[in-house]
Amino acid sequence: MKRSKVIIAVIAIIAVVAAACVYGYIRSKPADEPEKPSVTKPENPTTPDDSNSGKPSDSKTDKPAVQPENPNPSGTESVTIYVPDEQGETLTPTGADAKDDSDQSLVDALIAAGSLPDGVKVQSSSLENGTLTLDMNAAFGEAIRASGTAGETLKIYALVNTFAQARGATAVLITVDGKVLESGHEVYDYAIEPNN
Repeated sequence: MKRSKVIIAVIAIIAVVAAACVYGYIRSKPADEPEKPSVTKPENPTTPDDSNSGKPSDSKTDKPAVQPENPNPSGTESVTIYVPDEQGETLTPTGADAKDDSDQSLVDALIAAGSLPDGVKVQSSSLENGTLTLDMNAAFGEAIRASGTAGETLKIYALVNTFAQARGATAVLITVDGKVLESGHEVYDYAIEPNN
C-alpha cells in the first residue's frame, strides 16, 4: 500500500513538472511578433550530364518551391536582390541588372522582379554605425498597408535584405515621408535586421 502511494506521488510530481515546463515555454514565446519569412539559397541548375545519369536527384523534394522567372534576362549579375517564391512563402537571393549603384536602381530592380510595386521610390538614405536609414515615398507605405501580414513581411524583408547586403548594413530603419512606418499590423519604429 505504501509503495503504491509513493508511485502515485512520483507520477503526480512528474505531471506537475511537465505542466510547468509547457506553461513556461508557451509564456516565453512572443504572441504579436510577425513571422519572418525563411530565406532559401538558389539551387544549382542541373547539367545535361546529371539528367542522363539515371540516378535520382537529391535536390528534388516532394513539394519543391517554384521560383519566379529570372528578372535578369541579360545574364549579368550586377546586384543581388531578394524575391519571393511563387507561393509567397520565402525569399530567394537572385542576380539582377541595375543601371548604377544608386538606391533607386536597387528599388527598380526589386520592382522589375515583382518584390515591390510600381511607383515605389527611395527619398533619402544614410548609413550610421551599421544602421541604414531608408526614407521611402508614400507609395511604399500604401503597398505595405494594402498587404496581408505575410505579404507585408515579404515586402519589408525583400527591401531590408537587399539593402543590407548592398550597403553592408547590419540593420535597416524604414521611414515613409520622414515618419515612422505603420502598417496596421506593426509599427516599424526600430531598425530591422536582415534574415539572410
